[in-house]
Amino acid sequence: MSDRSGARRRAERRPRGHGDRPLERYLRILEITAGFSGGIGLARFVEILDLPKTTVHRLARNLAEAGMLAADETGRYRLGERFARLAYAGTSDERINSMSYTFLKDLAEETGQACFIAKLTDNKIRSVAMVAPDNLVRSYVMPGRELWPHAAASAKAILAFQSDEVVRAVLPSPLPRLTDRTKTRLKDLQAELDSVRERELALCVGEDVEGFAGIACPILRPGFGVLYSVGITGTIETLINRSRAPFETLLKACSARLSKALEQERSPAQSRPRPRQGLSAAAARGRQSA
Repeated sequence: MSDRSGARRRAERRPRGHGDRPLERYLRILEITAGFSGGIGLARFVEILDLPKTTVHRLARNLAEAGMLAADETGRYRLGERFARLAYAGTSDERINSMSYTFLKDLAEETGQACFIAKLTDNKIRSVAMVAPDNLVRSYVMPGRELWPHAAASAKAILAFQSDEVVRAVLPSPLPRLTDRTKTRLKDLQAELDSVRERELALCVGEDVEGFAGIACPILRPGFGVLYSVGITGTIETLINRSRAPFETLLKACSARLSKALEQERSPAQSRPRPRQGLSAAAARGRQSA
C-alpha cells in the first residue's frame, strides 16, 4: 500500500463528528505525516483532509512551531524532533533489552562483570536490561530494581544531565546515608554531578553498598536528552583498584555503540530536514546499589 493510500485510509477511519475538533485535526496531521517517510507537501494534506488550504497551512505551521513537525526548504513536512523525543522516551523496556543485549553481552565477556542499562522514568531510575555472570552482584541490578540516585553510578550518569526541576523531583530529601561514603549534602552531590557531566562518566565507590563499586556512562543522543546509562558493577577491589582504566575505556566504547544503535532505530525524525525559517521549534524507597 502506498504512502498516499495508507494515509487516506487512516483519515477515513476517523469517527464521523470528531474531525472538526481542533485537537483531532492536529492528531490527524501527525498521523498522516507518519505515513510519508519522504515528507508530505501542503497540497497532499489538503487533498487527504478535505480542508481549506489556509486551515491546513495554519495547523501545520502551529505544529512546526511546537516542534512536532519540521519543514524543509521545499515545503515538505516530516515529524519533528519534539515528536521524536516523545517516542524515544516511550521506548519500551523490552525493546531496550532486545536492542542492548549484544552490546551488554560483549561488555560482560570483556570485563567479567555485571553490565546493565539504567533508565529514568516516572522520576525514578531503574535497571531495565542486564547481562551478568551468575554471582551475588547480579542481584543488585536485576531489571526493575530502583537505583539510589545520589549514590549509584548509573543513576548519577543520568541525573547529571537533567534540569534542576527533574533533579529535585528524583532526589529523596534528605539524602539518606547508606554507607560511610554516601554523599548526604546536596552541594557535595551537585559538585560531583558537574564533574560527571564534564567527564561523561560516573563512579560509585562503596556509596550504596559496602565493598561494591560501579562505573557508568550516559548514553548520549544530541537533541534527545539523557534517559539511559550503561554501567558495570562489581567489587571495589576489581573495578577500582585493579581494572578501573581499562573498564572505563571499554564502557565509553560501549556507550558510543549503544548511542549509534538508538540513532539507527526507525524514528519519525531519523532524517531531519533543514527547517524553513519561522517553522523550527524554539528544549528511603527501596533502591538498590549499582
